[in-house]
Amino acid sequence: MNTMMDKYNKRDVFLKEICVIFSFLLCIFPQTVYADSSWVWLTDMRPIFILPVAAVLTIVIETVVIWRGCKPGSIWKVMWVVLIANSCSFLLPYVVLYYESKAEIYSFSEMLDLGPNWIVGWLFLALTILFEMPIAYVLLKNQVESVRKLLITIIGVNVITTAMVAVIERMVTNGYWGA
Repeated sequence: MNTMMDKYNKRDVFLKEICVIFSFLLCIFPQTVYADSSWVWLTDMRPIFILPVAAVLTIVIETVVIWRGCKPGSIWKVMWVVLIANSCSFLLPYVVLYYESKAEIYSFSEMLDLGPNWIVGWLFLALTILFEMPIAYVLLKNQVESVRKLLITIIGVNVITTAMVAVIERMVTNGYWGA
């Protein structure tokens, strides 16, 4: 009985630590607001052109890492789980941004062209872990030997792929706030 309670206590402590770390990161890296200014692109490349490639790379990397690291069975099932989880977490910030500015724009592409929508960063990572991790975890936990390893793998690969996409976005798109 004690080992069961210890297991739940350790999990609760681990989840609390994750929440504290993300709260701390959100305080350290706040979002900056520039009122009454517009974004000027310095490059021809826009985030909308990077989004499909980034999504495919993310899905492939996460599928392979989870499949190889946790061995949950069929790679196709892992791919579908990752695809569903990524669809929820990857598109959520863009959908929110689109509906926030819907009165001023006409298309998704135009929305991305209006500002530095490099939302792949700390906030995007937090959303990814808050939405994608539970979906992937719940759908795969019964197929793996170690649910702890699955949880760590999902978080780790999401940190890596989010950082990769953020770096790619910043390398190939550039601009500044103008008057």
